[in-house]
Amino acid sequence: MKKVSVGLLVLGLMLAVSQVYGAESADITVTVKISQLSVAVAPTSYPFGNMAAGANDVASYYIAVTNDGNVTEKFKLGIPSEPNGTWTSVTAAVPGSEEYRLSAIFRDTAPTSGQYGAEDSFSVSAEREATVDDLAITGDAAGVKGYNVSENDWRKLWFKFEAPSTTNITTQQSITARVTALAQ
Repeated sequence: MKKVSVGLLVLGLMLAVSQVYGAESADITVTVKISQLSVAVAPTSYPFGNMAAGANDVASYYIAVTNDGNVTEKFKLGIPSEPNGTWTSVTAAVPGSEEYRLSAIFRDTAPTSGQYGAEDSFSVSAEREATVDDLAITGDAAGVKGYNVSENDWRKLWFKFEAPSTTNITTQQSITARVTALAQ
């Protein structure tokens, strides 16, 4: 019994000494992940079709905007250039002659025309970042808006188009709306 006790005592001392003094060297693994912002949309177009001058229309279906990066994101909307240099994008309450207004809301269900406000429109000269109020309906849950979007999560984006009050352009115009991913 004495030999076992002495042996355990020696073993305990060896473990205590090795823990206090350690080895001659020790390795630490450092890990890093590069943040990647990325966004995907589907479908990639929306046809408003024929409209009268001064009319407006709300999209009948949404565009799915997905955070396919590896960090939490918020989305920004803008128009990179005017369509063929014919019409001018505005964020004014009512588009004038040869002007149009494009607005969007992130929401689970389709907004009505009256739910779009000035804070939901964007243009060539005025990009808009998603916030609690911008590109959103105040009072909607945060989880349906275009900010604080986790990786692999997505949001529904609904457009509204307001045609020029008067125009000489009657050929089909194509407007590019650009969604950009930003770090949250």
